[in-house]
Amino acid sequence: MTATRVSIAGRAIGIDGYRGGWVSARLDDACITWSTATVPDIGSLLASGIIVGVDMPIGLLDTGERECDALARRALPGAASRVFTTPPRSVLELGPDAPNAEVQDLCRGLTGKGVSRQALNLAPRILALDEHLARTSGHLVVEVHPEISFAELAGHVLASKKSAAGVGQRIAALESWLPTTAAALTTVASDVPIDDALDALAALWSAVRLRDGQARTLPRDAAHAPRIVI
Repeated sequence: MTATRVSIAGRAIGIDGYRGGWVSARLDDACITWSTATVPDIGSLLASGIIVGVDMPIGLLDTGERECDALARRALPGAASRVFTTPPRSVLELGPDAPNAEVQDLCRGLTGKGVSRQALNLAPRILALDEHLARTSGHLVVEVHPEISFAELAGHVLASKKSAAGVGQRIAALESWLPTTAAALTTVASDVPIDDALDALAALWSAVRLRDGQARTLPRDAAHAPRIVI
């Protein structure tokens, strides 16, 4: 595993959702600064970065499946289930409390497939981010997928983030890029689970790569279509 040089010029942020709302990791002079916000207050975190990587779908379709979701599953051999398919906007707008039969019927009519409970439970976060991006500008906010970021950084797909081995692998991968990772994790808010803090750091890694001209995307040629930045 080779270390990736971190450029300090310019501010990059990585954001992940957690049970309390959102957690962000910001790179300041080679140190990590953490912040949290409730789900509706995502804008307060986005505003503090020049380039922001968010572990949440950006770019919702009216019908069909996003190409980047399908490509993301292929990028994680043996762990494709870690990528959920983002349902169309109208399905998300029904929300997690809508009758399941209604949600599934609508999604099958628009995509030919049902929608997972995981995707539906994220609807409030996805829509809050989408609404904020629709009415603001001035920041480059991109979608990332931490599982793919970690696989790229480590050179292979890692063990489950819910396992001790997976946590250790993620910390080791991040420390090849940012040696202060372990110390930074001791300063995150106490209600933030370790896997969400690590995902925010992975999102930050991808944001830094984009800022420094090192990132790639899924799909590769997507300039404006939904894309995942690695």
